Amino acid sequence: MAVVSASVDAFLVAATTVVVSTALFLRRQPALLTLRNALTVIVVFNSLSVLYTIIVLWPPNIFQRLRIPLTTPSEMIRASLLQHAGLSPDTPLPKLLDALLTRLSSFDLRTLYVRFGQTVIQDCDHCTTSDDYLVFALPRMALGYVKEAAVLGAITIRGSGHERWRTWAVALIVGAFITESYWIATASIAIPRDGRNVFMWHDNLWLIRHIFFLALPILVHSLPRTPPKPDPIPLLASARAQLQQTQPQLMNARFVHAAIEREPTLRAAAAEWWERQHVEGEWAREDEHVRRAAEKLGRGIQDGVDGPAGRLHEKTKTAMNMIFNSLGWRMPQ
Repeated sequence: MAVVSASVDAFLVAATTVVVSTALFLRRQPALLTLRNALTVIVVFNSLSVLYTIIVLWPPNIFQRLRIPLTTPSEMIRASLLQHAGLSPDTPLPKLLDALLTRLSSFDLRTLYVRFGQTVIQDCDHCTTSDDYLVFALPRMALGYVKEAAVLGAITIRGSGHERWRTWAVALIVGAFITESYWIATASIAIPRDGRNVFMWHDNLWLIRHIFFLALPILVHSLPRTPPKPDPIPLLASARAQLQQTQPQLMNARFVHAAIEREPTLRAAAAEWWERQHVEGEWAREDEHVRRAAEKLGRGIQDGVDGPAGRLHEKTKTAMNMIFNSLGWRMPQ
């Protein structure tokens, strides 16, 4: 037996399950007051709001509520409503409901009822054509998508680790809105002669839309997070310390070179080392396999005399030309 109503009881059970699960999840976190936990709470509140809408605020549909065919005459619908409410046959109906039954006297309005739902047909007093009802229905539908975009914007803020998913999520929302609008505007309405088993386009698309609103934030919040960018201040401090250590070594290097030139033994050893490097470099540059490998790596050393110039040779030549031109000199050939 329902305590309040079946729908409210179902929502309370679902909400209790979600809240308790979230509380247990947050208790296991090493720190409670973090941005990720705050975003998790936003996702949970959005989920509860959507669940409440789906379970408690299901769009009204007198044909499904009374379990009568869509082709039922308006007078029979009126009698069924009064009987279902336990009222006498001569009891007047509320103004909006009476106006709805009057409009349902037209078969064309019943097809629009399937397309746009009972609320739009009932609330739009000035609407007479399908385009009028479409213009009246779209802003209401768009408001839900705007709210969903705001939730996704909140859970993909800077520092959430999901910044890169914001564009894709918003694009998905826009695409879903366009798709639903297209289906509502162009869907073919088929009503059998007995008026039963009619596919209620509005009600089914409404359910799909809210399931989408429920699942998308949870999915985005569960996607892999982008590692946060490292703080540049420690890196700069480390680089400064390295430079402070390197500066004295660079200043001493010129004195070392001068000392080598003054010592005959060191001078001879240095000359021998540079001569050996020159010889080994010539061997490498003359080797055909080395030339091919260097060209594949974009480090070609061909001078262009016996064939096309290598990439490294061309880049070096271009750089030297820029240096000479900046000095106002002409590079020797």
